[in-house]
Amino acid sequence: MSGHWSQDGEAKMRNIGSTVQITLEGNRSAATIRGGPLANDVYELSEVVFRWGSSNCKGAEHTLNGTWFTMEAQAIHFNKRYETIDNCWDKHDGLAICAYFLQAYQVPTWDEHPLFSKITDDLHKVTQPDSCIKLSPNCLCWMRQACQTPGYYTYLGSITTFPFHECVTWIVFPEPVRISENQTELFRMIRDKQGMCIKENYREVQKLNGRVVYYVN
Repeated sequence: MSGHWSQDGEAKMRNIGSTVQITLEGNRSAATIRGGPLANDVYELSEVVFRWGSSNCKGAEHTLNGTWFTMEAQAIHFNKRYETIDNCWDKHDGLAICAYFLQAYQVPTWDEHPLFSKITDDLHKVTQPDSCIKLSPNCLCWMRQACQTPGYYTYLGSITTFPFHECVTWIVFPEPVRISENQTELFRMIRDKQGMCIKENYREVQKLNGRVVYYVN
């Protein structure tokens, strides 16, 4: 990974009516990922989105050996060979999505995850759909914790929203990022376009349907 937590440019956080979306913008080098299961292609970050549930016991779109996690952050990258993300939906190698588990713990307010607070401290400003604010350009630096843990899972699959295009190389980092219950609850205050709080926005875990999941160490 390169450029995801650069201090240059700016980041923006939006309520898109179904989740919270973060994009990296302005005068900065594109955040990219390469190597591993991606062969010789380079994938550029399009956006980061979050999935959560109504309780801290379930909300991620992946499980690990039967264990559920509170939330999942997904960094969506598109294959630069196809120039834009819209050209990638019908390509088997169109997207690479890095999935990060977020696990809530009961901790004092002063002990909340300090790096993840770069996002959650301003979530109250985007509770209404279509609202948008600027964030610190390195607001994704909490991802580094999961990336530094040896090993990841990877498989070929689909996006998790309709129409579920089969165009994704998934990269799932097994080490969960520990956040507070309060930080999690702030996501459940986000409202959809009908004005209702989004309590659940994750897709249930699907059957493998013959897919092979690889562990790379």
